[in-house]
Order: sequence, then C-alpha cells, then structure tokens
Amino acid sequence: MNVLFAGPWDLAGKATAEYFLREGHDVCWLTKDGKRTLWDTKFKGTVYRGQFTVPQIRTFLQAHRVDVVIVLTAGLREGSDRCPAEEPDLPGQLLEALQGHSLQSFVYLSSVELSWQSPLNPRQAALASGELRCRASRDYDGLPLLILRMGYLYGRVPPEDMGVTGAALRAIRKQRPVRCAYSPEDCIDVLAASDAAAAIYRMVLQSMTGCYLLVTGHPLPLQTYYRCLERAAGRPAVVEWAGKRHTMAAAQYSAEPLKTATGWMPFTILEEDGWQLLREAADLPRPQPRAAAPKHRPHPALRSAAELLVLFGITLLLLRFSKDVSDLKYVDIRLMFVAVVASGYGSGMGLAAVALASLSYLYSLAASYVDISYLLYSVDTWVPFVIYAVTGSVLGYLTGRRRDEAEGLRRKNRLLTEKFDQLQAVQGETLEIKTQLQQRLVAERHSFADLYRIVRELDALDPPQILQHTVGIVEDLLQCSHVVVYRMEDDGGAALAACSPAMQDRAPAVPDKEKLAALCEVLARQPVLVNTALAPGRPDLAAAIRCEDRLYGIVAVYELDPERFTTYYQDLVKVVVGLIERDLVRALDASHGEPACAGEVHA
Repeated sequence: MNVLFAGPWDLAGKATAEYFLREGHDVCWLTKDGKRTLWDTKFKGTVYRGQFTVPQIRTFLQAHRVDVVIVLTAGLREGSDRCPAEEPDLPGQLLEALQGHSLQSFVYLSSVELSWQSPLNPRQAALASGELRCRASRDYDGLPLLILRMGYLYGRVPPEDMGVTGAALRAIRKQRPVRCAYSPEDCIDVLAASDAAAAIYRMVLQSMTGCYLLVTGHPLPLQTYYRCLERAAGRPAVVEWAGKRHTMAAAQYSAEPLKTATGWMPFTILEEDGWQLLREAADLPRPQPRAAAPKHRPHPALRSAAELLVLFGITLLLLRFSKDVSDLKYVDIRLMFVAVVASGYGSGMGLAAVALASLSYLYSLAASYVDISYLLYSVDTWVPFVIYAVTGSVLGYLTGRRRDEAEGLRRKNRLLTEKFDQLQAVQGETLEIKTQLQQRLVAERHSFADLYRIVRELDALDPPQILQHTVGIVEDLLQCSHVVVYRMEDDGGAALAACSPAMQDRAPAVPDKEKLAALCEVLARQPVLVNTALAPGRPDLAAAIRCEDRLYGIVAVYELDPERFTTYYQDLVKVVVGLIERDLVRALDASHGEPACAGEVHA
C-alpha cells in the first residue's frame, strides 16, 4: 500500500507513518517544513519539502501510485484558540488534485472538540470547515472519506511536540499557572500516539468510511488529568479554572463503534501507566531542526590516554607547587593521581598511572641527588611503589566491576524491553483472536437452525402475511427497529406494504418515481444496496424481492448501526430475501394458480 501524508509535522502523523513503514508499506510526505525530521531515521521514506501546486501534487500521486491520503492537522487540532497564521489550502489542493485519481481511502484527522457543547473558536471553525470541504467532495465526487475526531495526543516525544498536554506539562515543570477555559468536572479523552497509529492503520486497511471518534473510551475529568500531569512532572500544578466553556459528558466518549468494527483496543491509559510515559518524555531534549553531520571523534583509547597525560601534567604542577606550601608537604599528590585515574578509567589506565607515578617518584629522587641503586638494596624504599600498585589495582578492579554490573543492568533492561514488545504483540494478537471469536459467536447466532426456523415460519403463513412477517425477520437479523417493505405497483410506482412499529407514525414516504427508478437501477445490478456513502434520499440498506427476474418489492432499512455495514449482514439479508421470494411465489401460485409477479414492472 502506498500512503501519502500531507501537512506539517504531526505527532499522530509521525506515529502512523512509522507504523505503516514498520508493516512494510511505502510512505511519502508532503510538508512545507524544510528542516524538521519527520520520523525515526531508521525508517526509509520519501519526503517532499516546500510549497506545491495542484499539478505538482497530481504528479506525486501518479508517481507513487498513492492509495491512501492522510491529511495532518496538528496546528488546528491542538493549538491556541486563534486560528494559525495563513496556511496554504492544502486539503483543497489535495481534493482538486485527486479528481480522476483512484483512491482507497482519504483520511482527515479532526478533533473531538467539534463534538463538545461549546461555541467554536476560530481554530475549531477552521477544522470544521475542513471537514465540510471533505464531505462536499465525498458527496459530489464519491471520495472514500474517513473522518477521525481524535482526543488529545501524547507520546514519547519532547513536550514541545505534544500540543495541549505538552504545553501543560511544561508549565507545571516551570511552576507557571495553567489557564483552563473549562471546569474541573469537564471530561476529556487523552490518547497515546502509538494507540492512535494502530487504530488508523486498522481502519485504513479495512477501507472504512464515515466519521468516528478516535478515543480510548476512558475519559478523565480535567482535575484528574492535571493530577496525572503533576505525577509526570514531579511538581504540583496551579490551575486557573475559568469555567467559561464545557466539553461533553463522559458517556459520549464512546469508542465502541471503532472497537467493534476493527477489534482495536487502547494499550496505554493515561491514569494507569500513561503518566509514566510522560515522565520519560519530559526529560527528552528539544529536537534539532535537522541532524548535523557527525563529527569525527578520536578512538576511546586515544582519548583516555590524552586525558591521562593531562591529569599527569596537572599532578606535576601540583608537585612543584607543594614545595612552597607547608600544608601540601604531607599530601601524597602522586597517590591522589593514581587513585583518581584508577577510579575513573579502570584497571588498565590505573596501572598506567602507577607507572607514571613511579617514574615521577624516581625522577624526584634523582633530582635530590639520591643514588637510584640504593633502592635495590633497601626494602623501605619500595613502600611508595607498593602503595601505588595496590591503590591502582584495587580501585581499578572496583571500577571495572562497577562497569560490568552497569552493563549487566543495561542488558537486563534491553531484555525486559524486548519482552515488553513481545507482550504488546501478543496482546494485539489476542485482540484479533477475540474479534474473530466474536464474529464466530455472531455467526453461530444465525446458524442453519435459525434459518430452518425462518423457513418453517414462512411456510405456515398466508400470502398477505409474508411481507408483514418480513419486517420482523429483518429486525431480528440486523438488530434494527426501523424496517420498511415497499410493494411495487404495475405503473412503476411503489406502495407501503409493511413497516416496523417504530416506523408506523413516521414511515418514510414512498420515493417518487425518479428516485425509485434510480434505486431500482442499482438493485438491478446487485441484490443488496448498502449506502456506505450515506447519500441522502436512500435507505441505509435495501434488498430487492424478485420473481422471475421481475421486481416484486423492496426491503428498506433505516438508521442502521455502523457495525452492521459489513458483508456478513449483507449476505444474511440476501439469504433471507431469497427464502421470502421462494415462499411468496409458492404461496401466491398455490392461491391463484399463476405466478405472483406476472404483471410486475421490470426494475
């Protein structure tokens, strides 16, 4: 799959791009930022930097055979109330460039703030305008649009790159007051960037369309949210509550449609262990605009040797200075030199320091007109050399042992990290298995025994009751209480034959002949129509009841749940409509002695 990211650097874009690259897909990125590193340098992708025109974007789309476009909106999702400075109309340019280009999915990253109960500020209005522009292109050009309204994001990046959460974290660490336009009881949903990337990947892989809340489903009151940031920053937070605006109730932060459709589950919850990730991220350095070319560094052994010689030079200066200061006469400068080197560099450099200290001692004896050969015959003169050797060896050994223990701890940490990654992968596989088991349970619910029951019920009905009973069958299959059955007339129109009890007082009017002809034209090519584009004037799901290639009636379903827009339920409806056709023809043939649809109008 070839994926195009469009927009400036975005935490959600970075995590999602790395996820696609890790899974083996090709990624390219259009951005006006000429310096920022967009993702981890170990991943290879194509980056185009600068301002681009529509023909240039169209060339990029064709050159990379782009299947998926993801529009990044970090400045609008998590920024100040004011709209950012004038930005080029990148979504508009993309939509214009995509005309005539076959696309699998167009993803627009929006904000859950648009669902709150507060008036829109300029930034949110610009984000809502982008949504409307994309929806217009969906309705007019048939764009496969996926809008994701995301909560606040955080991740393993410096606080400067974390939007609202990062700004609050920096203010708390610098002991500045945090101004909040909401109340302590207002709820928000905070999502880890890695979890958001996994959800986006799954939805793109399944070519999903529509508008979804990309949230954890575990909203936090703002008071609890700032308490988590306090734990991450290690300092108390001073929050100035304005209470001028409000978010939405905790029950409305539901991720069930997303979880049901993809099997996705959030791995990191801020209140449980996400704040620890923020604690690690708070200590990360601010990213540089672009990685500088690595400077040539000397070999570690040469560097250690040079530092050893510098310390030895300092020791010689102290020895010369100690002759004039009475207090330093009782301090062994050479022993101090050996101890410092052995403690800092280990046994190898410690022995070298012993040799240098011994040579310095011999030189001082020679400078004092002491016969060096006297050292060979007097054991008392060996004491300084022995002390230097013992000090260098012992301290060097202890330093080496300490380094080995530190390296052992680092190895254990790497092993624990690998085990953590493996457990995370196992958790993902477990969720996939859980989703498959859920699908199997649903499939077993509509088993052959259930279909046999439907057949027996249809066989026992009189012809006028079949269409009325069809409503109850479809309601049970789709778990939907808004089903209508239309009966085709001889003049090409339709009449309301039966409907659900919930639709009796507000059953949709029979479509006019123009809309009905368009619906029949679609049903002539396929047995079941699924309104995935949510086109106005059409039911969410419709199936044709036929008899000898003639249209007898239409089963229409309204207000269908998002999780029912799957091929599994389409096949169920197709099978049940086939059973209804068989019993309807059999019953009417037995009653009237002629085909039930002999005078029907062609679709």
